[in-house]
Formats: sequence, C-alpha cells, structure tokens
Amino acid sequence: MTFPIYKKSKFDEMENKQTEIAKDITSDDRKEITRLMVRFIKHKDARGAWQIPRKEGMELLPYFQKYVDPNTKGNIFGCGGCAKKMVDYMFSIYKIWQNPTT
Repeated sequence: MTFPIYKKSKFDEMENKQTEIAKDITSDDRKEITRLMVRFIKHKDARGAWQIPRKEGMELLPYFQKYVDPNTKGNIFGCGGCAKKMVDYMFSIYKIWQNPTT
C-alpha cells in the first residue's frame, strides 16, 4: 500500500509569503483592509462559501493589486473564481493580523 506524500515546501512557501505580505502592509491600509474583511464576514452562506458583492470586491481589489499581485486585472468577477481566491488570500492575511503569534 502506498501513501501519497505531498511536498511540504510549497505550502510553507505560501504561508511565509502571506506572513511577509502581512508585515509589509502599512497601518492605514491595514485599517481599511480590516474594515473590508469585517464586511466580508457577513457575506457567507450556510455552507461557509463567500458571497462577494461586486462593490465590496472592487474596493478590496486595489489593495490586492498593490501588495499581492500587481498583474491582476480589473475583471475579477468575470470568471467566477477569481474574486473568491482574492478574498480567501486576503482573509488569510487578516487572520495573521488577528493572531500574530502563529
């Protein structure tokens, strides 16, 4: 019987990048991102999936472009999954701010 072995380095690299990005964000931008993420928490359905309003998603997009991926286009609602990935990534950064010891 064989067990699949997942490469840990990829997940460690992603986690380290989120921590670095969370530290690099200025305090003014941190306040604004925190305000937006608190509004996003209200938009989850019963299964825990994000229901992202276009207006709030577009408010978060400049911060995502500034700190995470400057190549992100403005049409994040076109494919359906892009907005969810953006909010998931920013929410993981928000969680790092909430619990800085981990």
